[in-house]
Amino acid sequence: MEVITNPDSFLRKRLEKGFGEALAIVIVAAVISSLASYIVAPMVLENVRERISEVGTLTNEQIEAMLNMTYYGMLISPFVATLVFWLIISVVLHILSALFGGEGSFGNLAKLVAYSYIPVIILSPISIYLSYETTEQVLYGLKSSLLPNTILGIATTLWQAVYWTFAVKNARNLDLRNSAIVSGIVFIAYILLTMSSLIFSSLSKTP
Repeated sequence: MEVITNPDSFLRKRLEKGFGEALAIVIVAAVISSLASYIVAPMVLENVRERISEVGTLTNEQIEAMLNMTYYGMLISPFVATLVFWLIISVVLHILSALFGGEGSFGNLAKLVAYSYIPVIILSPISIYLSYETTEQVLYGLKSSLLPNTILGIATTLWQAVYWTFAVKNARNLDLRNSAIVSGIVFIAYILLTMSSLIFSSLSKTP
């Protein structure tokens, strides 16, 4: 349970390990993201089919082709996005830690940052359930709220930020204070993006 109770020690021990374990964790998280889309895909595709049929300008073959593209896009996009986000976070942490005098390879940092997807994996049953419920409510015109998903997203990212802190500390040879500042900057940026997205979503629903 050291991975949860003592992430500092856990990540420090992973510095000498290969990349395989870290990459496997990111891939598992990416698969889970695709799984969430796979679960809601039938609802989404049925809704898309109904809307296209109402327009009545496409043939059955064209409709099926569009639905297939949508389906595979829903499965592939979350998987790729998870991998890309992992690399982006690693790059940003690497650059920010350099401003604080951090030293150490990008490879080691990216390897330790990969372990920050452990909270994503642990909380995935809740996130998948909320994703399904929210999608169902939105598609069928029921009263819905993005608040539960938002709260879970913030809590997950905050947990990840703990791992980012110790990843920077161990891979970039910074003290805990500066490592926490670097991680905090990324976390605050996430909060700002989330809040702006919520505000935009609320405004777009305003008649």
